[in-house]
Amino acid sequence: MTDKRHAQLEMRWVPVTDAAGRTRMEAVWITPTASAAISHAA
Repeated sequence: MTDKRHAQLEMRWVPVTDAAGRTRMEAVWITPTASAAISHAA
């Protein structure tokens, strides 16, 4: 089992579009295991 108290966190910037159609970047914190599931579009 993984001890979640010692899990590292990574900050990622993600684009967020509001109701008015404006896009901004927001920071989110994820665990390294979750980052493996994120794909990046170029």
